[in-house]
Amino acid sequence: MEADVFLEQLREEIQSHPATHHPFLQRFARGPLRLGQIRAFGLQHYQLVKVFVNYMTNLLPRIPDAEAQRFFRVIFDDEFGRESIFHSHPALYRRFLSGLGLLEEDWGKVRLLPEVAAFIEGHLLLTREMDFLVGLGAIGPAHEFSIPLMFNYLLAGLRAHTSLSEPQLEYFTLHVAQDVQHARIFETLIARQAGEAEGQQRTREGALLSLRLRRRFWDALEHSVFGE
Repeated sequence: MEADVFLEQLREEIQSHPATHHPFLQRFARGPLRLGQIRAFGLQHYQLVKVFVNYMTNLLPRIPDAEAQRFFRVIFDDEFGRESIFHSHPALYRRFLSGLGLLEEDWGKVRLLPEVAAFIEGHLLLTREMDFLVGLGAIGPAHEFSIPLMFNYLLAGLRAHTSLSEPQLEYFTLHVAQDVQHARIFETLIARQAGEAEGQQRTREGALLSLRLRRRFWDALEHSVFGE
């Protein structure tokens, strides 16, 4: 099918996926939330945040043409922070953790939930060892099409149940806005690289594998944070 039709169908599939509107997210949004519950969420989620650039590092040299690499590097640079390393996405997330009263020693000694470790290892595998388009689907559409929706749930809960400032929430607000722009870049990449049915299927496969891992991640957080 035409690339724009494929991308629109993929977007709709991802945005209606159970991982994108997981019960954990809905419960987090409506509360009530205790500080300990928010900290438990924040520390586990940080483990995903701090390694995301590794997936991009795996994928960047595998992009098959220089023009496509140029598109991809725009997103890569955003992750690192264009103004300075202190504006990188992990740095913004640590500002959020600090706002919760957590210290560097707290976020450096987190015992990962098995599903958190599986999410990380799964995405390392998808971007390092599987077909390039599978990896692109995993860190492109599966993230950029879904994160603005998922983070709106998280922001609703954080704004209702904490006194965090907007700078302390910037990691989340930035992604709601920035990932819309990133999604357009990934759409351009996919249109260039996955114009045929086989390539489109590999891209969709990667997106759905990523969302399966994301759903299990939210499952684990629901149990860990809310005790269910």
